[in-house]
Amino acid sequence: MAGLQATHGFDVVVLHVDHGLRPDSADDARFVESLAASFGLPFHALRTRVRRRRGESLEMAARRVRLAFFASMTTTLGLDAIATGHHADDVAETFLLRLARGSGPDGLAGLKPVSHVDGVTFIRPLLNVRDADLRRFLSERGMAWREDSTNADTSIPRNNVRHVILPFLREHLDPRITEHICKSAAILRGDLHREQQDNGDSQDNQDNQDSQDCQLTLAICEAKGYCRRPEAIGQLPAVCELDRKALAGRTLELRTWRPGDRIAPVGLAGHSRKLQDVFVTAKVPPAVRASLPILADAATGEVLWIPGYRVAASAAVTSPTSPSWRFSLTAIARCRRH
Repeated sequence: MAGLQATHGFDVVVLHVDHGLRPDSADDARFVESLAASFGLPFHALRTRVRRRRGESLEMAARRVRLAFFASMTTTLGLDAIATGHHADDVAETFLLRLARGSGPDGLAGLKPVSHVDGVTFIRPLLNVRDADLRRFLSERGMAWREDSTNADTSIPRNNVRHVILPFLREHLDPRITEHICKSAAILRGDLHREQQDNGDSQDNQDNQDSQDCQLTLAICEAKGYCRRPEAIGQLPAVCELDRKALAGRTLELRTWRPGDRIAPVGLAGHSRKLQDVFVTAKVPPAVRASLPILADAATGEVLWIPGYRVAASAAVTSPTSPSWRFSLTAIARCRRH
């Protein structure tokens, strides 16, 4: 998140709720406040004592308090979204918990990349990242983190799934059970089932649809800094700025994406994503994916920019005054009907 503020001009604040449910919860709050200060980020916290209403579980009451705080901060600070740290293991755990309760497709779909609750937009950028990968990332950089002291209590259903059931399934059923559960949840959300339907519709209706011959033009000019623009993948014209120093000596190419292509975009803390996953999450139609050009390093194959999406962190402009190159991709379409 701090990287987003540095490279793309997003205003980032840190929010923390101390529910007062554990003796060491105040230590957690102090840790988060110190971490925010180390990145120079504003910090806002709520310390409360969660009290259940009639018919509420403690978990439901804590969620109610958090949502009220987030809604208040969204209004007070003018926040566009709340980013949470939910990851792939959370998706798998939620799936199994809801499966045990007999939930239907909507419930099993579980955590979503973007959701809206009581007027608050939540984004979950780490849903494709495993818990172990996050810990490894922090360990390699010598960064500390806090563990919830109740996480080891297997009398709590989620902890039982995390520490007993999923390890058993990995050992006796499928070593990649977490990844496969996440895939099933994505299908139920419509992220992958929709893709299969689009592929079928595209093939079945190919002879009855309009097609386009597009002449693409890529213009490059010197610039300074970067500019935020509301864009969508596949929407042209598309514009980005890349750091001039980072591109020095590199040969770039404009090509279509290839299976296995990945991008390590700004804001993902060094993690990379498959372009296939980027397209699915953004609901980019297969026909657009097949023809959309991407900017890449010709020698290494590194993807530097997906038009309408973020740029690679390795080539991102680091400040509003840094020398940069501006890439503008436009298309002149000549439509014809088969």
